[in-house]
Amino acid sequence: MLIIKKIFIVCLILAGFLVEIFPQITIELVTDESELLANARKSGLRKNARNAQEFHRQLEKMSDFYRARGYLTFSIDSVREDTSTFFVYPFLGKCYKDASVFVPDSLLPLISESPQSSYLRNQLIPMSDYPQFSQKMLSFLENNGYPFAEITLQNADLTRDTTAILSIDRKNRVVYDSIIVRGTAKLHPSFLRPNLIWRKKKSYSEKNVRQIPAKLRELPFVSVVREPGVEFVGDRAYLYLFLDKQRVNQFDGYLGIVPVSGQTGKTMITGELNLSLQNLFTIGERISLHWQAPGSRSQYLRIAAEFPYLFFLPLGVSGSFLLDKKDTTYLNMNYLVGLQYAFGCRNHVKLYVDYTTSSLLSSAALVESAPIDSLLCDYSKMMYGISLNYRKLDDAFQPRRGIVVEADFAAGNRKIRENHQAAENFYDGIASNSVNYRISGVLTGYVPIRKRWGWVAGVRGGMMLGTQQVFNDLFRLGGTQTLQGFDEMSLYASSYIFAQTEFRFWFAKRSYINVFVNGGWYERQLPRSYFYDYPLGFGLGVTFHTKAGDFYLSYALGQQKNSPISFKTGKIHFGLAVRM
Repeated sequence: MLIIKKIFIVCLILAGFLVEIFPQITIELVTDESELLANARKSGLRKNARNAQEFHRQLEKMSDFYRARGYLTFSIDSVREDTSTFFVYPFLGKCYKDASVFVPDSLLPLISESPQSSYLRNQLIPMSDYPQFSQKMLSFLENNGYPFAEITLQNADLTRDTTAILSIDRKNRVVYDSIIVRGTAKLHPSFLRPNLIWRKKKSYSEKNVRQIPAKLRELPFVSVVREPGVEFVGDRAYLYLFLDKQRVNQFDGYLGIVPVSGQTGKTMITGELNLSLQNLFTIGERISLHWQAPGSRSQYLRIAAEFPYLFFLPLGVSGSFLLDKKDTTYLNMNYLVGLQYAFGCRNHVKLYVDYTTSSLLSSAALVESAPIDSLLCDYSKMMYGISLNYRKLDDAFQPRRGIVVEADFAAGNRKIRENHQAAENFYDGIASNSVNYRISGVLTGYVPIRKRWGWVAGVRGGMMLGTQQVFNDLFRLGGTQTLQGFDEMSLYASSYIFAQTEFRFWFAKRSYINVFVNGGWYERQLPRSYFYDYPLGFGLGVTFHTKAGDFYLSYALGQQKNSPISFKTGKIHFGLAVRM
């Protein structure tokens, strides 16, 4: 209880420190028009705004609101700022609600092909709808090959019911041509074209061009020197990118030698290694290797490769190999091959085949005296699945704003292989063939609070369904990636749901101090036993950028059933992520 009280007090202090997180500005409407005063809130204008950008969005909503009601000459005459208050001086003007725009016969086919055909009323467009119609129609033309289109009104006369005649000049049709890269970055066209949706002879789209800067910022292996530009030559559009190579290939980890037995003097190598290579072949590929020795005689190795774009198409392939050896108990080997459709540099939907074999290394788990809380079996399993990976972040490595969504579903069949060393009747009640389902997902959000403060919140979960589960086929949880404050892959679960919250204080551009809390629920449901727990972990850490890479250090405490919080069992994680 004392620890919980301390945590509560720290949270109160932190909440008080963040009271000034959302500073606001006040908005005052200065007018004698009763129409403006009565409908100020309906028009989108509020009494407060968080920042200047939100304030200008409110003014745009207000303008659209009144022009849509026939006040065609409505405008914001001026805005006066006084400390934290903005004084708005609008001009309402006369209402032309009954006026309309005539559409000539020559323009009817063009408008009928567009989504704006709903505005037509017997070859007339109500004048109150014209501002919205012209804006949407112009966007439609700009996104379908006519970036220089113009929409105007001819013979305008506000004294008549039909006040003007619509005129649309599309100019020349423009198509995409080449992509020219300036800078030290090396990117093959087979990667750039599908990623930026820039295919030769495809109609020019202004919407797509506006999205290109955000797409480039999602590429972790390049840095944007300056904003991209488009050059128009006749009916062709040439895209210019100004990119430099970014040090993104990563290597970090540690190695250690620890004694296996004090009597024999034998030792073993323990530690962790991470290697990540990207864009070596200039096609946006990713190759990674992760090795870990989480315990005595235990080994964990995962090698993965992903090629997101092949043959100038948003189709790619990926594959991985996983070796998981648990001391002298079992050895799991997993092979995964997938076909994926990319809709961004790091976003894709993937169909995959997942094959796993597990072999017991000792007969101790097959005797009658084996622990009742674990059921270990030799098995082979074939799963077919689909996964979604979506990331929208302002920085690939240390994001301050954005969201990460991961979802996975797989179904398949598991076959138990009988071991001749098993005790008599060991397999009684155990299905030799069973259908299995696996569901898992991750949702993480990064929210900038103030200039130097950020908030990270997320939830992750997973569930295994089927006839029955075996111990050496469960989720392995714990550690920096899933639950801080606990040993790496020390928790075995058939179902789980964990949540996390974290506050970061950025004391430099790529350096921060963080305080975090994570915890949740998990269960381990086996044919001969059932266990559940509510683990909780919390701690603090620091990450700062150096010329060699990012140095990180964290200290975390964990609590679970029959294991109270103790500073003696605190987990310290540190390392240097070297960028090459």
